[in-house]
Amino acid sequence: MTNSKYITRLKRSEGQLRGIQKMIDEDRDCADIITQLTAVRSSVERVIEMMITENLTACINQPLDDPEAQKERLEKAIRYLIKRK
Repeated sequence: MTNSKYITRLKRSEGQLRGIQKMIDEDRDCADIITQLTAVRSSVERVIEMMITENLTACINQPLDDPEAQKERLEKAIRYLIKRK
């Protein structure tokens, strides 16, 4: 995936956060604000999932020449995946 796809998604999340700030300033209903916060969290989580997937795919499809470096690269990618859960 190109970086522009990540940026587009993150800009959308940024816009949602600005909207949430406005909702808070306007003393909107707490449940509505939480709903929007949950949507932003889901959006950011999706970007993380996409990046981890891309990283793991690269680890498998484009292995490094140095087996030890490849092992470390793959372990790091797996740690990211585990840390998320």
